[in-house]
Amino acid sequence: GEEGPPSLEYIQAKDLFPPKELVKEEENLQVPFTVLQGEGVEFLGRAADALIAISNYRLHIKFKDSVINVPLRMIDTVESRDMFQLHIACKDSKVVRCHFSTFKQCQEWLSRLSRATARPAKPEDLFAFAYHAWCLGLTEEDQHTHLCQPGEHIRCRQEAELTRMGFDLQNVWRVSHINSNYKLCPSYPQKLLVPVWITDKELENVASFRSWKRIPVVVY
Repeated sequence: GEEGPPSLEYIQAKDLFPPKELVKEEENLQVPFTVLQGEGVEFLGRAADALIAISNYRLHIKFKDSVINVPLRMIDTVESRDMFQLHIACKDSKVVRCHFSTFKQCQEWLSRLSRATARPAKPEDLFAFAYHAWCLGLTEEDQHTHLCQPGEHIRCRQEAELTRMGFDLQNVWRVSHINSNYKLCPSYPQKLLVPVWITDKELENVASFRSWKRIPVVVY
């Protein structure tokens, strides 16, 4: 008989998570960051003193001298204050404030961000599913080109914090690697700041007498 249309249609996994159409407040605006696999910027505009964008993964606010980059699932509450200000409280206790030129614009971005951070209707609405689908078929290098290596951001932050707080790492304090791979205490970071005169062997002995081996150390 005559051949009909094929009964099966092959689609790629990423086709199940198409990016939404970008809404720009000004035609000449450009997305100020490199998107991840499966990430799509949905809104892009200007605040009073910044460029603001919302994707299916993050809230990004680019000020003149700094950048705020917050994953949507890290945001706890969003509210409008003083008519022209967005007050964004994050689950890690960070607070982000963004000012707008008009009350109408502030309310518009409040509505957009509230929708973006609302509880997902189904698990597949979480960004992780879109990211995974878009990564299928890519090499590991292609997948993580714009991501830091595991622990990289923690290490850099820890070193910066020790310097900022004035710890004398030459004479008074040292960084111990006794908890490398969390082998001593799974609820402590891998690098521990301890007095320079305490040896790792002494730390190990003290840990055996502590609940969950949580020894008294400086942690970040």
